[in-house]
Order: sequence, then C-alpha cells, then structure tokens
Amino acid sequence: MGRYFAIFLALAATLAAPVLLQPKTSARTRDFAPEDRLVIITPHVESIRAEFEGAFQRWMKTQHHRQVVIDWRVPGGTSEISKVVSSAYRAALEHYWKQARPEPWQDAFGVTFTDPKAAPQLKSIWLASPVGIGIDLCFGGGTPDFSDMKKKGFIVPGDAAQGWGILGVKAAHPDWFGESAIPARWAGETYTDPDFTWVGACLSSFGICFNLDFHQRRGYPDLPEQWTSLTHPRYQNQIALADPGKSGTVVKMMESILQQAMQESARAAPAADRRKALEAGWLQGMGTIQRIGANARYWTDSSTKIPLDVCEGEAAAGMCVDFYARHFIERLEQANGRSRLGFVLPAGGTTPSVDPIALFRGAPNPSLATRFIEFVLSPVGQRLWAFQVAAPGGPTRTALRRLPVRRDYFTPENLRFASDPEILPYAADQALTYDPTLTAGSFNAIRLAIRAMCLDTHDELRAAWAALIAHQFPPQATAAFADLSHVSYPNVSGTLTEKLNQRNGLVAAELSRSLAQQFRQQYQRATALAQRGL
Repeated sequence: MGRYFAIFLALAATLAAPVLLQPKTSARTRDFAPEDRLVIITPHVESIRAEFEGAFQRWMKTQHHRQVVIDWRVPGGTSEISKVVSSAYRAALEHYWKQARPEPWQDAFGVTFTDPKAAPQLKSIWLASPVGIGIDLCFGGGTPDFSDMKKKGFIVPGDAAQGWGILGVKAAHPDWFGESAIPARWAGETYTDPDFTWVGACLSSFGICFNLDFHQRRGYPDLPEQWTSLTHPRYQNQIALADPGKSGTVVKMMESILQQAMQESARAAPAADRRKALEAGWLQGMGTIQRIGANARYWTDSSTKIPLDVCEGEAAAGMCVDFYARHFIERLEQANGRSRLGFVLPAGGTTPSVDPIALFRGAPNPSLATRFIEFVLSPVGQRLWAFQVAAPGGPTRTALRRLPVRRDYFTPENLRFASDPEILPYAADQALTYDPTLTAGSFNAIRLAIRAMCLDTHDELRAAWAALIAHQFPPQATAAFADLSHVSYPNVSGTLTEKLNQRNGLVAAELSRSLAQQFRQQYQRATALAQRGL
C-alpha cells in the first residue's frame, strides 16, 4: 500500500507543478512589491481576466491610491483547478510537517489530511497550521467544486472583526448580502455559502447552441428547443460536448437534464409513488444523456471550443454555457451583420447558477484579495460583467456578456447600457427549481457514471448507435443499448456515491474501469443484435 501512496503523491506533484513552480515574478509583475501582487487561479477566459484586471487596477488607484497587478494561474476548468489545489496543499503540508513537527511524516497523511472521519487529529493539525499554496483567490467555476474545497478546508470565510475575506466584505457592506442584492438562494440554487466561505460573483445558465445554416441546408423545419432535441438520429456525429471530468460546470449541465426529467416524472405521479417516479425520471434523464453522447462528434477539454465549432459548421449543435454562445453570436454579427449561430435555454431545463469567488487558506496577500472580492461584488464590478463596450463603467475591449449576481443591478438605468437588456434572471420564478436533495449529494458519482457510459466507451457507443439507426432500431438491440440498470438512481445515489465518499483514488479508478467495461460489453452486444436485425 505504501508503494501506491508514493505513486499517488508523485502524480499529485506532477499535477501541481505547472502552477506551483511558476516564477514568483515575471516581466509584468516584477516591479510590484509583494503586497501589491495578487495571485488568482481561475478558469475564466482571457477576455474576462483582462477586463477585470484593468478595471480593478483603475479602481484601486482611484479608491486606494495604489498600483497593483494580478498574477493569473489558469490550469484548466474548475475540476482541474481542484486537483491542482489539492496536490499543492498536500505538498505544502508535507513541507511544513517536516520542518515543524516532531513526529515523522507518513505518505498516508497526504491522502487523509482533509478527511475528519479518517484522521480527525491530522485534519486539526493541518487546519491550525499556517500552510498556504502561494495563491490568494479562486475566481470562477461551478459551486460543487467550491463546496468540495470548503469541505477540505482549502477556502476560508475570513474574519469580520479584522476586515478580511468575504466576512470582512460583508461587515463593511451588509446591504450587499440579502434578497435585495445577493440572495442566499434563488430557484433552489445556493448563491451564497451559508458560512460565507464562497459567494457568487455572476450568473450563468446552460443551453443549446446550434448552426442555423446547417438546419436550413438540411431542410429541418424545427430548431432544437429541449435537451431531448439533441437525441434525434439526424444529429448523428454532429453534437459538440465537453468532458465532465474536466469541469464541474459541465457536470452541472448534465445534472440539469436529470433534475428536469425527475421533477417532471414526479409531478405526473401520485404522491404515494414519488420514489418510483423519481427513479423512472432519473432513467429517462440518463437515457437522454446517453443518446446525446451517442450523437457526439467529440468530447472536448475546452468548453469554449463548442460554440466556435458550431458556428464554423464543424458541428450542428452543442451544449454550452450561455455567455459563450452570446459572445460568438456577437462576434459573427460584428463581422458580417448576421449570425449563423443560434442559442436557446431549454424551457424548464435550466436554472441560473453562480460562478463563485473564494479566499484560499494561507493566502499570501489576504488584504489585497479582500479588496478584489469587494470590487467584484460592488456595483462597479457587477456592471463590468454586463455592460456594452465603452459604456460608462463598461469593459474597454470585449463585452463579457455575463449576468451580474446582484438583483439591484437590474434597473432601467443599468439596462440601457447592457449588452443583453432583455435577459432578466430575477424577473419571474424559474420553470425549473433546482432540488439539491435529488442529485447534489451524488455529484461526483454522476460525473463518474457519465464518463463510463459515454466517454470511456465512446467508440463502442457510437458504433452501437450507428447500427441501431442503420437497422431502424430493432427491439432487442434497442433494449440492450438502453439498459441503464448499472447507473440506476439507487445504484448511483447509493452504492456508487458511498464508495466515492471514501476518497480513495484506487477505489474510484476501479469503479470507473469496471463500469466502463460493463457498458462496453453492453454496446458491443447491442451492435451485434442490430446487425442481425433483432
């Protein structure tokens, strides 16, 4: 077992190295004192980073008479960030332990230090230590990954009395937190962590981008409107998707499909049959994900690739975050006056969720980090997300096309400068209200199940789907293809989730391998049956 721990920690160090070994200064930051340098890890694209850095620098110079600079670290999506951060804290704790503790370091500590059940004394030591990773803030991504970092102790709320962290911002601006500005919850989604360890900075929803020229050339009278639209055989090898293993946001998108199917099934059933209805809805949702995956042209590591490929005709449609689609629609309109890219939010199939911001434990510059949090949540920072280029207080180069999290932003005075004044997330109740009791506890299990069902077996999945289409969906083959008993609601929310909660990388790897093998054999059987017309 010690050998496995050593291998695990070596892999962890490899993951963390690109971020941790980045030079502490660069040509852009070397002229700034340490207290004027802010280190932020983020999945945000370059346009967001550039606009926020420039606006923050101007705000700091005007409001606080300081010149500051931001050192951005961009290893990938939020899930990749979580892996890098976990590896970095393991390495930092080991270094601290060997320098300051009398007892010898054990490799097992690097696996269990975040688990209070497995090693309560170890976690207490780690939480009481001054350990940090040289990074101040995490800015952007999905709430599940932030909640996971909170459980592990990587992010902290700060201190209201000392005026730092989110609690410090709340103490200085109590009117910013509440129903009139940043609500604690909306449409079932959490917008502010109950302990103020993280807070939403802006809103995002998930939808379908599609190529209008593709549909016109093929003579398709209807455009995709619902998630189930993407399961149609006409989209075979034409759907662009992102890897849920790389981004918690993508898993959240898939979770919306499950939530919609489960809630619709439950609403149509008697109260006494709710559990059975939820299980049936879950299978319907997983079936939708499976067939969308079967139509997939690829599963990309980069979510921004999807609307780009769709607008260039490399794919007919794709699942993407709203602001990515709006950004490319605007770029096309600026180039030739029309856009061949369309976008729709599936009615009843998505809720506005937040991209949070949080302060890391042991942040090297908590004071400046607090200023950045304050700026992002301020009316000035919130307008930056949504205003048109060159509007008063808007971005200087690129319209970000994001929705602010603050309800008090959505006023006639602000909306006249907005890029998307017609989008009002707080105007009415959402058709879908997220119910965390249904799926939130199984988030990582959903990620693993989808990967085994669709990504690790993509060749076999596409071959089976092609055979079904070619032979007009013969019944036995179709039934074999659609057998989702391996990923039923009881299995994923129960057995699979319990095993993943052990936080044992070897157990998770074996679960993934075994489940993928079951689906691989299932798809091969479905292909053989379809080719025989059965």
